[in-house]
Amino acid sequence: MKTRSKLIAGIVIVFGVILVILFQGTHHSKTNKQVGEQKKVRQTNKNSLPGGAKPSDWQLILVNKQHSHTSEISFNKATVDGVQLDKRIEKPLANFRDGAQKAGYTTTLVSGYRSIQYQTQVYNNSLTQNEANGMNENDAKNLTQSVIQTPGSSEHQTGLAVDLAGKDALAKYPALMAQMDEFESQKWLIKHAPDYGFILRYLASPIARSQTGIDYESWHFRYVGKANAKYITKHHLTLEAYIDELQKADKN
Repeated sequence: MKTRSKLIAGIVIVFGVILVILFQGTHHSKTNKQVGEQKKVRQTNKNSLPGGAKPSDWQLILVNKQHSHTSEISFNKATVDGVQLDKRIEKPLANFRDGAQKAGYTTTLVSGYRSIQYQTQVYNNSLTQNEANGMNENDAKNLTQSVIQTPGSSEHQTGLAVDLAGKDALAKYPALMAQMDEFESQKWLIKHAPDYGFILRYLASPIARSQTGIDYESWHFRYVGKANAKYITKHHLTLEAYIDELQKADKN
C-alpha cells in the first residue's frame, strides 16, 4: 500500500510540474505578444509623425508658462505692415494673406513679435484695466492670465506668432474677441492656416486650455511649418501635445 501511495504521490507531483511549465510558457507567450503589440503601436505612432520632425527644430520652439524665456530670443527680424516678426515666416505669412485675399477676404496683421519689455506693458495694462472695472487684485490677475501670457511666457517673443484677423471681424471686435470666428473671413483663416504652415494656437476645448493655459483665441496663429501644421490640425493637438508626441517617439 505504501509503495502504491508513493507511486500516486509521485505521479501527482510530476503532473503538477508539467502544469506549472505549461502555465509559465503560456504566460510568457502572452507577455511577449503584449509587449510586441505595444511596440507595434508605438512604432505606428512614430511612423505617422512628419518625417524628420524634432522638438528642437526652430519652428517648434515652445514658450509658455512652463517653458518661459527670461532673455530675448535671437533671430533676424522683418517688418510687415509696421509689425515685426521672424524673417523666416515673412514669405509664408504673405502667401497666407494672399490666399485669403484671393478667397475674397482682406486681412489685418494686428500683432507679431513682442519684446519681453513690451509684453510686460501689455500684461500690466490688462491688470490695471481689470481692476479699474471693479475686480479685486486676484480676480484681475486670473482674468489677465487667461488671455495674456506673463512676461517671458508669451510666444510672441519668438517672432513666429501673429495675431491675424479678417478686416470685417476686426472692425466689429477691435479688442480681439473669440467671437471673431462668426465671420467667414476668420473661418477661412482658421481652416486654411495649415496650408501655409500655421496653426490656430489656442483651441476651444477644456483639454487644450489645460495644456496651454490660455483660453480660445480665434485670431492667434503660430508658424510651425506645413508638415507639422497639417499633422497638428488633423489630430486636434496643441503644440504642447505635439511636442510631447515627438519626444516620446524619440525615446522609443
